[in-house]
Amino acid sequence: MKNSIEKIDKLSKLFKKYNIYPRSCYDFKTPARIFQKLYPDNHYSLELEQVLSDQDYSHSKRGADLPWWGEKYFSDEEGRRILIVSQDSLVPDAGSIAFFAQLFPVIDIDDVDSYKKFESNLVKSGNSFCNSWNTVKKLFTEWGIDFDFLYITDASKVYSDNSWDDFDFNTEKSLELLKSEIEICNPDLIILLGRTPFLLLDKNHAKNYSDITKNGKIIKIMDKRCIVSPFPIGCGRTQKDFKLKIEKVRKLLSEIK
Repeated sequence: MKNSIEKIDKLSKLFKKYNIYPRSCYDFKTPARIFQKLYPDNHYSLELEQVLSDQDYSHSKRGADLPWWGEKYFSDEEGRRILIVSQDSLVPDAGSIAFFAQLFPVIDIDDVDSYKKFESNLVKSGNSFCNSWNTVKKLFTEWGIDFDFLYITDASKVYSDNSWDDFDFNTEKSLELLKSEIEICNPDLIILLGRTPFLLLDKNHAKNYSDITKNGKIIKIMDKRCIVSPFPIGCGRTQKDFKLKIEKVRKLLSEIK
């Protein structure tokens, strides 16, 4: 319990440094508050409050989607801790995996009604991410991922100062934040979903992205074993050999101890 509080406190102070989660923006219609209302006793509802309580700064630029972590990720219990770095997507049927990750352990696969109950409380954007949530949960389940020991975050999270434009990221600060986030979370394994997190963390090998995903290679990033996967929703599914590459990830995960 003590270890969990200390790690979450470190994350909270790290996020505050980059002004990406201003507490004043989290009113009752935001995903975080709606989740807390629907699942008040969930570990994430309680621990998220610890993070948001520190974010007492003005709303000076576009914010990011909050990360999500499983109930045992920051505990002292033994388990294979996996950190997934995803990418936000503006494709209408995709969205951000981090956006709906909090629902993975609380809603059963194909429980569309429960997801729609959550989604119906949101400020209407004209898009529904129900199919994306369902697709990703099924995929992670097939990969054998234990949600209790999972942490999910987006790659680029720090926007340029005073900017609300799509994808107008401060790349240097986004990389700096992500590396610090990985250090605090100290995962046993990292999974990069899509080209965006791969390019951010390993831009010197950008041309090798297709070969790495096709051949199922394990690479090292920050001295951590890392698997690179296609983005599993939106445009990611249209790339060549998508199913083959997804199967390669499943095989690697089953072989890694």
